Amino acid sequence: MTEKEIWRNTIKGDGGHCPVCDRWGKIYGRAINNTMARSLIWLCTAPTEDNGWVDVPNKAPRAVIRSNQLPTLHWWNLVERLGSANAKQKHSGMWRPTALGLDFVNGNAQVPRKVFTYNNKVQAYSLDMVRINDCFKEQFDYQQLMGK
Repeated sequence: MTEKEIWRNTIKGDGGHCPVCDRWGKIYGRAINNTMARSLIWLCTAPTEDNGWVDVPNKAPRAVIRSNQLPTLHWWNLVERLGSANAKQKHSGMWRPTALGLDFVNGNAQVPRKVFTYNNKVQAYSLDMVRINDCFKEQFDYQQLMGK
């Protein structure tokens, strides 16, 4: 077994520290939840600027800002973020729903219930699919996310 295969097995399981950089690694399963769905619904109904972009820092309600779930929704391809023209800023704060995001909110599409990520990159999706209404049946569970 190669070192890469050993590391892959480690992060698929309980996780561990990388033998090269000592950074913690684990593949985390994240289920789409009601907080994410509420943030997406707000984004889909918010007043937009050019090309459907929404100035989230200045327009979003406090609950959307505090939850910080819009970045998570990009793993399902439900939202996109506009980069910043200012080299000193990482992001512009402008967001918009994708076509899939709009379809999902309107009940015309399903998405995988869970996304599995490593190092902020999608590794896999669950086969179990959900509609927007299904997101309101479960509460966010931090312990479940962390695999405990």
